[in-house]
Amino acid sequence: MSALEQKIDHYIKEGVFDGAVILAGTEKEDLFSHTQGLSNRNTNRPMSMDTVFDVSSISKPMGTATSVLLLAERGLLDLDRPFTDYLPEYNGTMVNPNVNFRMLASHYSGIIPDYPLGVSSEELMSRMMKSPFVHEPNTLFRYCCVNYNFMSLIVEKISGQPLEVFAEENIFKPLGMTDTAWATPKPEQRDRLVIHCRCVDSDPAVIFDRWARVLHPHAMGNAGIFTTAPDLAKYARMILRKGKGFFRSDIVEREMFRNFAPEGMKPRSFGWDLTPELLIKNFSDQTIYHSGSSGQSMWIDWGTGKFCIVLTNLFGEHDAGIAARLDIANEITGEIWK
Repeated sequence: MSALEQKIDHYIKEGVFDGAVILAGTEKEDLFSHTQGLSNRNTNRPMSMDTVFDVSSISKPMGTATSVLLLAERGLLDLDRPFTDYLPEYNGTMVNPNVNFRMLASHYSGIIPDYPLGVSSEELMSRMMKSPFVHEPNTLFRYCCVNYNFMSLIVEKISGQPLEVFAEENIFKPLGMTDTAWATPKPEQRDRLVIHCRCVDSDPAVIFDRWARVLHPHAMGNAGIFTTAPDLAKYARMILRKGKGFFRSDIVEREMFRNFAPEGMKPRSFGWDLTPELLIKNFSDQTIYHSGSSGQSMWIDWGTGKFCIVLTNLFGEHDAGIAARLDIANEITGEIWK
């Protein structure tokens, strides 16, 4: 076995995940691809490049943040205006009412979510819409799914379309992401869906994220995109082109690769994590990154013009999964990009 295969085999035996799909490349070509392990332990189906993953929170930057920037570029919303100007249905309390889209997108909004489980979708939505903003914006980092749910509700209000329809027509189809769907996988994908820790004894077509699952079939901006490694690569290549041919301006450069965090605090851009400790060693400091809680990681390095995607079906602890995927990515890029 190669060093990479040994690493993946180790994590499989440790119970971190059952298998992995890896794809790395540049704007113009794939440089490395690899599959290993099982996508479905119940049927012994091996991982393949067309295996479909629920990528959980990678939905935030790829789906929600991209949708918001498309509407901003079209002049339909102002990223600097308070989000409540576009979502008057919000009826919670705010220590400072001037929370704008960048604060939501970077998780520096100051919100404390009221986002319970074990309630109906109606109750969950009602409670979410009252979530209080108790801290001054840009003073505290708190990763919070509600930030992205608010943005997705605004996308729906402005576009007049359900989130999954807007994303399909404005992101997935234009980029040729024919194997990507939000909230509900396509019928022809059923046999290619991964089995992970949540759905060993249930339907793998059900969203991994617990809150998005309650609100289904209403697609929410925090999670729920089903996709494949080759489709994610199509999105990554658009970002490496700085949005050219997709966006009409330099909004990707201005928003997705810019750190909006206060000085000395956890670095975040519009949708993406910039934490140095989570970035691949051979990538530059112009790398954006995001993970999915069901076992996926994606890095896009504008500085070197490369991307790396590591998709797994998580069975172990969340943090162990993140560390394992970074270890795998470092092994890949250490070999092909010495």
